[in-house]
Amino acid sequence: MILLGNFFLAIAALAFLLVCNLIYFTKMPGGDAGVGYAWSLLFGIAGFSVCLAIVTAIIGSQGGFGWVGAPGSQRTLLVLGGLILVLIGNGFFMVGEYPHDLPVVLRKTIRLIPAILPPALLIGAAILLNGKQAAAPALAYKLPIYAGLFLGLLGIGILMAARAQRTAAILQSESGFRSQTHQNHQNHIDSTDVSKDMVFLLVYTDANHPEDVREKALAKIKSWPGWQEELVRRLQNDWAPEAFTFLASNEVDDKTMFPEPVRQGVRIQARLIRESIRNCRNPYDLYAGRFGWEVERVLRTVDKFKGMGVDYRPAVQELRLALDEPARFEKPRLAATLTVDKWLKKN
Repeated sequence: MILLGNFFLAIAALAFLLVCNLIYFTKMPGGDAGVGYAWSLLFGIAGFSVCLAIVTAIIGSQGGFGWVGAPGSQRTLLVLGGLILVLIGNGFFMVGEYPHDLPVVLRKTIRLIPAILPPALLIGAAILLNGKQAAAPALAYKLPIYAGLFLGLLGIGILMAARAQRTAAILQSESGFRSQTHQNHQNHIDSTDVSKDMVFLLVYTDANHPEDVREKALAKIKSWPGWQEELVRRLQNDWAPEAFTFLASNEVDDKTMFPEPVRQGVRIQARLIRESIRNCRNPYDLYAGRFGWEVERVLRTVDKFKGMGVDYRPAVQELRLALDEPARFEKPRLAATLTVDKWLKKN
């Protein structure tokens, strides 16, 4: 077993030399060569770690950890936990995963760790494996192990701190983006001439928008006396989807104006879906969830005006057929078809 352990120690030493060469004497290339460099580094670290773990197991089987000062199973757990920390610390600093905004002196000191710790660990392991504890100073095999434990904890701490910092930065960036987007929506509503461009405000009236943005858009729209007539007009041209966005989430003052224009709008939406499918040139443009937003708002609007003298079923059937329009490639099963099928079955 000792001979086998020394064999794995030699393999670990070769792995260390490979990693050391990559870290200190090889400039990381770009492109595909950079990927090869990274894999070589990872394989070297993995080889070193696996070999050291095997050597540790052999040392344990030979009673080489009697100095740990814990009985039986507790000693095994301590050694196992210590090994994991040592390997984490060693691997962490070997791959250079530490903040690079550290002071220069500290950064240079940390960069030396991958050249110092592994040889020290190998020496300590060799002493313990070959039963030379009595002839060697205790620090020769204890110091590398304690240093590895400390660096393992340090590496985990740095990694957690770095991830927390990155997460905080991402959250702050997302919060800033949402805040800016929210303000942009408010500004757009303020600057829009509702008598000329009301259609561009309809998107803000959907129920999924923040309440203050939605209420502001609704107030601006309804400040124009002709807003209902404009909705009716938009239902009868290619802006029908925007009109459905408003009608699905909001009420109108005079519902009698809308039943027939809504029917026409459903047919226009069906045509727009057909044209969109025909114009899709690659599968990425036509995914399973495509048209779900449009179809859901059409059907919500239709449900509001049922029973007012207009039969919407033929128009909705036309919408359903539009979803079956052939594409230039094999199209996925559109989830919107199930939504329409359920409506037709119910109505």
